[in-house]
Amino acid sequence: MYLYHMVIGEKDSDIYKNPQNVLNEGLSGKTATRWYGNGGGFFPELTDHFRPKNSPKWIDFKNSFGAEFEPPDKPYFRFPVFSERILVFNFDISSDLFAHIEDIYDGGRGRFVEGLPSKEDLIKQYWDSMTTIDEYLEHKPFKNPQIVIFETVPGHLIEYIE
Repeated sequence: MYLYHMVIGEKDSDIYKNPQNVLNEGLSGKTATRWYGNGGGFFPELTDHFRPKNSPKWIDFKNSFGAEFEPPDKPYFRFPVFSERILVFNFDISSDLFAHIEDIYDGGRGRFVEGLPSKEDLIKQYWDSMTTIDEYLEHKPFKNPQIVIFETVPGHLIEYIE
């Protein structure tokens, strides 16, 4: 099974990541594109506060990055599932958490979060949605998966597809 990571940006833009650097250094939080967000990184203090006591120490959203089950538009990186340090969360919860960020930028007027649970409740739900790839594929507990990788994908495992 392969996972995919989008390559975005033009060579002259500040979001562009040189594919050769990724192939040399691996895919990590530093070399990944910023296209993929994750709910665990939106409100770090709350995420840490509600972190399940039995969760592995290697779960660190500050150094994580995203991927997809299906290939995006070209160009992209492709690599196999290589580690147990890849988890799946419910993207819909992450989207609702992002609405709380949009509300902050909107001055806290509530237009983006009307009818949504609190940040605290959403973060609890986000943690509750956490599952392994195998468990996700077997049971598909939610429709919109958000794949989060918590370690560097070695460069020798990555293919650059143009």
